[in-house]
Amino acid sequence: MAGMAHAPRTHSREPLIWGIFLIGIGAAALAASLYPDAGTVIVLILGLGLLTVFAVTREYGALIPGGILTGLGAGLVASTTLTLADEATGGVVVAGLGLGFISIWLIGLLFRLEENHPWPLIPGAILTTVGAALLIGDQAVELLRFWPVVIIALGVGAIGKAILDRNDTPNV
Repeated sequence: MAGMAHAPRTHSREPLIWGIFLIGIGAAALAASLYPDAGTVIVLILGLGLLTVFAVTREYGALIPGGILTGLGAGLVASTTLTLADEATGGVVVAGLGLGFISIWLIGLLFRLEENHPWPLIPGAILTTVGAALLIGDQAVELLRFWPVVIIALGVGAIGKAILDRNDTPNV
């Protein structure tokens, strides 16, 4: 077909990246089945794999599970490698998960993602606070009974901000 212009062909790297990620998942699962002690690092490996996919593609959809799984995996690895009391072991896992949520927002901020939103800070702050309280011990865990006061204060602050914003907006 002479005279027909052909658009340059572009190939997406996405299938290649997801293929490599799937191979990583399979290798991690195989390692866990062959070496039962490797099971604690699988979550971390999956999270790091998703963060690698994000680093290459800048897909927010890979960042969210990547941050969550990496934080949880880091908490699991830390809880099995550190010598801690039972309550503190749970605290490390919960705090790791909380920090994973917070990392979603931080990475989104660093990469200036359009989709970035502060929603991960809410579960991140709650989980990190609970994890820290479990690490500190009994007195800090007792203080967690008063977490509803923090929620009420945040609600009052949101209402106050809405009222101030409405007062600052000129009537048209």
